[in-house]
Amino acid sequence: MNRKRLVFWKKTTSDPIIDNFSRNPEYHEFFRKCNDVFEFRIVNNKEAYIGNGVFKDVCIYKDGRIIPVDQEFKTDVIYQFKKMADESFDNVVSIIDTPKFKNWCGDKWNQYQLLKDFMPKTFLIEKEDDLIKNLSQITTDKAVVKPRSGQKGEGVVVFDKTLPPKLDLEVLQTKGYLLQEFSDTNIDVPNIVSGIHDIKLITVDDSVFANLRIPEKKDQEFCTFDSPYTEIDINILPKDVLVFHKQIKDKVGQVFPSQLYTIDIGITSKGPVVFELNGHTAFPYIHFVYAQDFFDALIKHLQLM
Repeated sequence: MNRKRLVFWKKTTSDPIIDNFSRNPEYHEFFRKCNDVFEFRIVNNKEAYIGNGVFKDVCIYKDGRIIPVDQEFKTDVIYQFKKMADESFDNVVSIIDTPKFKNWCGDKWNQYQLLKDFMPKTFLIEKEDDLIKNLSQITTDKAVVKPRSGQKGEGVVVFDKTLPPKLDLEVLQTKGYLLQEFSDTNIDVPNIVSGIHDIKLITVDDSVFANLRIPEKKDQEFCTFDSPYTEIDINILPKDVLVFHKQIKDKVGQVFPSQLYTIDIGITSKGPVVFELNGHTAFPYIHFVYAQDFFDALIKHLQLM
């Protein structure tokens, strides 16, 4: 039986002959598994896509290295690492995740429009006056401002409602901000965490895997991309979190049936809340107990596309 052809599409961050995933053994494990299951290739940069499902300047993965083979390759499925395709993509072959989903997921205001029943009360800030005007509708003593689009926790500010921050005018004009009520996760969650946290629920179809992230510094009031994280046994998560996850998954699935994303949540004294969704699925550290199950679920997802 012919094996499905899969391309892992990414931006070049170094000479492709040198393995630029050398610090990420979890990706090596994924690449090895892909070699076993698919006719597998790796390609770099937007211009590598010729159209009609065909790529140029193709690489193979062999003996722990990404090696150029200088040939064209017609694929069946594309797994884009972060965002590569835009609205001009011809959609001749399946792509994970679609440009439509990537664009939606990259706009936190879009997320709020769909998931407002699960997220902190949020207001769109498009000009400086919007911040003061909407602060009167924030019911928590603290509030949060964050860029409408962004990642890694950059530009996020937690502040006392009586002392609003000065907004970055360039961010305001190019991206806009969101103003949110503050979700206090500084609680004790038995067997999981005591204190400020967020929980990443990695969603692959009907499989879910959980990571715990806590602030790197004791005085931080939220987590960032470089905050330490560990795995959580899904069986010890509170039942209301799993119910909450299913409700979000069902809501998102009404618009985007392909279920491959990460949901960042926090647990508060009033129950769980969604902070955001991430279109790039988090990968586990290779030593995590659930790592192999994650790889198997991801590969099954790609096989079914």
